Amino acid sequence: MGMALPMAYYFHRATVMGIPANALAVPLTELLMPTAVLAVSLGYVSLALAKVPAWLAGVALHGIAGTVRGLGGFRIADHRVAMPDATTVAIAVGALVIAVILVWQRSAIAAVGLATLAAAGLWVSATEPRPQIRAHIMEVTAIDVGQGDSILVVSPEGKTLLIDAGGPVGGQQTEFDYGENVVSPYLWARGISQLDVVAITHGHSDHVGGMHAVLNNFRPRELWIGALPPTPAITAVLDYATSLGIRVVRQNDGEAFEFGGMQAEVFSPPASWATSSQPRNNDSLVLRFRYQDSRALLEGDAERVVEQRMVASHDLRADLLKAGHHGSNTSSTQELIDAVRPRWAIISVGTRNTFGHPRMEVLRRLEEAKAATYRTDMDGAVSFYLDGRSVSPQLACLR
Repeated sequence: MGMALPMAYYFHRATVMGIPANALAVPLTELLMPTAVLAVSLGYVSLALAKVPAWLAGVALHGIAGTVRGLGGFRIADHRVAMPDATTVAIAVGALVIAVILVWQRSAIAAVGLATLAAAGLWVSATEPRPQIRAHIMEVTAIDVGQGDSILVVSPEGKTLLIDAGGPVGGQQTEFDYGENVVSPYLWARGISQLDVVAITHGHSDHVGGMHAVLNNFRPRELWIGALPPTPAITAVLDYATSLGIRVVRQNDGEAFEFGGMQAEVFSPPASWATSSQPRNNDSLVLRFRYQDSRALLEGDAERVVEQRMVASHDLRADLLKAGHHGSNTSSTQELIDAVRPRWAIISVGTRNTFGHPRMEVLRRLEEAKAATYRTDMDGAVSFYLDGRSVSPQLACLR
C-alpha cells in the first residue's frame, strides 16, 4: 500500500485577523504580470524605456513576497482547522448560501450576508474538533510512515501519547517532512488537535525526523526520552521542546506509573545505560502499557542484546507486540517471542525497502507463535483496540 497520506483535513494558511495573504498578493500580481511583459518587450527596443516597467514589476514582486512573509510570521497564519463534522459543514454551507443570496440585495443587506459568512468561518475555525477515540478502550495505532516508526497510544481515559514521528531513513536529506505531511494529517483527521505526551524511542532519523513538526503542531505537555546521544539533530529537537515549554522526562528501566487509566511500564534502557556519539538501536525506549488484562509491548528498534536482558529481568507477557526494528532478524528473537507470547503483532515497515524487512525468519517465528501479524507496508495504518479482555484490529482504510 505504501506510505499513507491521509488528507481528510484542511487548514487556513497566512491568514491574519480574517485577511488572507492573497487578498493583497492578487492585486499586486495583476500589476506584476503586465509590467514584467512590458519590460521584457521594451528591452528589445531600449533599455532606458524598459526601466520604468521593470521598476514597477520589482515593486510588485517585493510587495507580494513581503506580504506573504509578513503575515506568515504570525502563529495564527499557520492555524489548522480539523475536518469538521457533518453538522458544522451543513451550517457553514447554509451561511454561504445565505451570504450569496443577500449579497445581490441592497448594500445594507449585503453587509449582513458577508457578516454571516465571516461569523460562520470564525465559528468553524474556533470550534474544537471532537477526537475520534473510543471511551474505556486502550488504543495502539501504527501510523504508516514508510520505513520508520510512529505509534499513537490512546488511554482508556482519552489521554494521547505519540511515540516517534517517522522521518527519512539513514538521515538522508529530503524536503519531505514526515511529521508535517504524514503524522500530523493523520492526527488532524482523527480530530486530535493536541497531544498529552510525545516520546522518542531513540535517535535514528526514521523515528525522530518528523518530531519538530509534531511538537509545533500539537504542543504536548511532556516529551519522554530514553538514552539519546547528543547529536545535532537530537539537540535541536530537545532545545525546541524546551523553548515551547514542554517538559523533557527521561524514562528508565524499572519505572512504572499510571497514565490515563492504564499502567505504563519502562523495560529499557537502564539508568546506567551509556550512549555513544551516534544513535544506536539498543538505545531504544521500550514501553509496555497495561489495561486490566490487556497488554501491549512496544519495542522501538531494540535488538537481541536488549531483548535478552529484558527476558531475564521482566515478565514480558503481552497481547500485542510492536516488533522491534521493522521486522529485522536482529530483533523479535525466539526468546523474546516465547516470553511475550503475543496473540497479535504489528510491524512498521516501508514498501519494497532495501533492507529486506520484515525478514522471513521473523515472520516465521511469529507465525509459529500463532500471532496474527499486520504490516504497514501491506495494511497501511492499523489500530488495535484493547478493552481489558480482548483485542480488535482495524485498518485505517475501513475506519
